Amino acid sequence: MLKAAGALILCGAFLLGGSAPTMAAPHPKVRLKVVYGVKGGSAKSAWLHCAPVGGTHPNAQAACRMLRRVKGEPSKLNANPNAACTQEIQPHAAVVAGQWYGRKVHWAKFFANGCQMRAVGGSVLAI
Repeated sequence: MLKAAGALILCGAFLLGGSAPTMAAPHPKVRLKVVYGVKGGSAKSAWLHCAPVGGTHPNAQAACRMLRRVKGEPSKLNANPNAACTQEIQPHAAVVAGQWYGRKVHWAKFFANGCQMRAVGGSVLAI
């Protein structure tokens, strides 16, 4: 009798625990790692996911929108072409690498300073 009661409790717990199937989140169609570093300073990085928007990027929505305008080509980014940047020299390096709708993306660029980097990369490089 105790064995039967134990088996019923075990089966009930199994059925209740497994009654709602878990749905895996859809894989994003865009998965990009965005990294930038300052010479003599630290580096920052974030994951940018688009379609659906997500990842660890602080402003993924705006970054995805900006990349959609250039069809996922970071080399074509020019967020603020009329930016008035100073001539200070504080080298920044930026990298965007990953997948854009099945196409590999790998872009890297050096900038004289942070203002120039933000003028080109806008929200994509704002991590």
